Amino acid sequence: MRTVLLVAALAASGCAGPGGFQKLYPGMTSREVVEAMGQGPTRAHEFPDRSSAWYYGDDQCVLMREDKLVAKSTTRERTAVDTPIVSIRDTAKAVCAPEGYATETRGEQRIDTPFGSFKGSLGSTKAPRKTAPPAENSDAAPSADTQPDDHPY
Repeated sequence: MRTVLLVAALAASGCAGPGGFQKLYPGMTSREVVEAMGQGPTRAHEFPDRSSAWYYGDDQCVLMREDKLVAKSTTRERTAVDTPIVSIRDTAKAVCAPEGYATETRGEQRIDTPFGSFKGSLGSTKAPRKTAPPAENSDAAPSADTQPDDHPY
């Protein structure tokens, strides 16, 4: 039944209004979420614990488990630096994942200068993954997936 609702939600078309996202609250069914948003999600990500993240564009997502909304997230923007010479804005994209899954913040930075604007991502865009339990022996080397991808040198 959940798969049928997910397929129907993905097949729906239209534009999700920003007011619909404000109306969402924990405990809503998948049908109520689709009705409030005015359409189904633009993409979905299934997790092994049978929960799914429904994304409405890049700026809004809801986490569904057992046909109930359990969490929601929206893109957040903040101005890190604002001077007459340079302005830097950080945007943290909406990410939904069940508890126990590491989520890499999907972000984007925009730098405005008198010489032009520069936009890009300095952060990681990896998909959510299951976190490893803490090591029993503190002398053990960290696993490969807990080591940083980039070196500062």
